[in-house]
Amino acid sequence: MNEGGKLAGGNPARGRVENDFYATNPESTKALLAVEEIIYPALEPACGEGHISKLLKADISNSEYGDSSDVLVFSTDLIFRGYGQGGIDFLEFDYFERYKTVITNPPFCLFQEFVEKALKIAQKKVIMFGKLQALEGQKRATFLQTTPLKTVYVFKKRQQLFPNGKDYKELTGRKSANTMAFAWFVWEIGYTGEPVIKWI
Repeated sequence: MNEGGKLAGGNPARGRVENDFYATNPESTKALLAVEEIIYPALEPACGEGHISKLLKADISNSEYGDSSDVLVFSTDLIFRGYGQGGIDFLEFDYFERYKTVITNPPFCLFQEFVEKALKIAQKKVIMFGKLQALEGQKRATFLQTTPLKTVYVFKKRQQLFPNGKDYKELTGRKSANTMAFAWFVWEIGYTGEPVIKWI
């Protein structure tokens, strides 16, 4: 396994996808965009093959921003997968430019680390797709209590992720099934109230 796989916790021998690349189902992002405003410019620091970024650009083209999608959505990733700019480790990279929103589906094992870094960069919002169980755990729960977490959008229906960017299992050719519960977590810079649970 390469160093990226070790960092992300991927271990194909144990059934995990290398580099923890579980792409976001477009339907999951569309559900978010229907209820939450994205304030641009936005950074997508684990863009993979562009599953989230492409929908953000479509969102821009249908908004007041017009044809500015190429300069308002910045897409990077540690591993280059044919979209955005590869070779950028979000957790280590020094960002000189500030972004209004940081939005991504981070590696599951680095959820808290991604949130911590994003809160240092974003001027308005941080939006993360993650397991609902991110709310659990003494260390993580204590951390979340100190952050401006405003909304947790819980899916009424289990979301199907795309291992290695595909909507089927490469070995069997069958559709990928998911038994885990996911949510969109939204932080608003300056928010001081209790987080609100909403269902989408």
